Amino acid sequence: MWNKINIVLMASMLIFVGGFGYYAFTSHQQINLMRAELSAFQNEQAVRADAIQGEIMSLRSELWSALENLGDEVDENIAHTVEIEEKLEDNLALSEALGKRVSNSFDRIDTLEQELAEATAFTESGMNAPELYRKVSQTVVRISNGQRTVGSGFFYNSEGNVLTAHHVIEGLEEIYVISSEGKIFPASLVGSCVFSDVAVLKLDGVPDVAPPVIADSSNIKIGDPVAAIGSPFDLADSLNTGIVSQVNRFAEIEYNGQVRWVANLIQFDAAVNYGNSGGPLFNADESVIGLVIARVGPGEGEGIYYAVSANKMKRVAESIIAQGHFDYPWLGVHISDLTPQQVQDTGLESINGVLVNQTVPGGPASLAGVQVDDIIIAIDDAEVRDVAMLTSYLGEATSPGQAATLTVIRKATTMDIPLEIGLRE
Repeated sequence: MWNKINIVLMASMLIFVGGFGYYAFTSHQQINLMRAELSAFQNEQAVRADAIQGEIMSLRSELWSALENLGDEVDENIAHTVEIEEKLEDNLALSEALGKRVSNSFDRIDTLEQELAEATAFTESGMNAPELYRKVSQTVVRISNGQRTVGSGFFYNSEGNVLTAHHVIEGLEEIYVISSEGKIFPASLVGSCVFSDVAVLKLDGVPDVAPPVIADSSNIKIGDPVAAIGSPFDLADSLNTGIVSQVNRFAEIEYNGQVRWVANLIQFDAAVNYGNSGGPLFNADESVIGLVIARVGPGEGEGIYYAVSANKMKRVAESIIAQGHFDYPWLGVHISDLTPQQVQDTGLESINGVLVNQTVPGGPASLAGVQVDDIIIAIDDAEVRDVAMLTSYLGEATSPGQAATLTVIRKATTMDIPLEIGLRE
């Protein structure tokens, strides 16, 4: 029994050992095979690693070479950039210089354009004397006492009024107006103003002549061309031309042995003589800018002639036509221009202003508190530079009863003095 068991056990062991041996053998073969495959894989990976390493080295070499080339290019570019910057700076400097030249050129162009405009304006403002005479000479008339020509005048409106100078008709018993066509119109005196030397006549009949345009004489500029048409020494319809020499003159004028001061005068140099008084003074636009009244005598000087400004003339004429007289504004002061010595003594900054020498008792200035030695420098904010300027402002811009303000300097103190314009008797 035990023998059979032992035999079975031995057989089983042999089978187990044989199976285990086979398994071990086959496993060893597989291990060897795997080891061989692993070795081959390692070799393959080593080869690949070497190849990659070679590629890396090659790429690194190419990269360094590229970087070196790039560095050279950067250096070249930097040098080129510096060169460009230098050229740019040169160009900027050149541009600035060119800009200055262009600016100077534009300034020069502006100057030339201004000079051209001034030259053009002068050319355009130049007077076409023949054309002016053709258009306006028929508006100018002669004033006669029935025996001879004593002065000139012009048609003022379409209602038969003629303007002339006060001293032309002063004392005349008979007045005749003779047109450029030779027609005679008896005339009567509507009224006159001795202080302005303006007179208004009324014709016996209405002439078929359009009156000239009356200009705004405040627009007159020194050097403007003018033309005077009148009848000097009975030489009818004479034309003389010249320029405006100055405006707002205040002059002492003698008529028939009588001397009086007249304001609002235009000074001009177109030659006028006895017989021109009362005639119109025209500008280049064929408009009346003044009424000729006087000249400086040959014994005193040459080339100085006076005309009452159109604004003053028109103001006086309209008042005379409306009420038969002109209410002349009055301050009630005796004034004079400042002298250099007075300016020094009073510490003034300039010679502009007028000195009050006397106030008329009960007059507008006296009642308002104006004192002797006050220096009037403005009226209603209008600058007063001299007696002529103050009297011109009064004549053209104020009326009796009107409120006004004088600005005066009194012992180095500037003050405003309100007053009411009075009536000159």
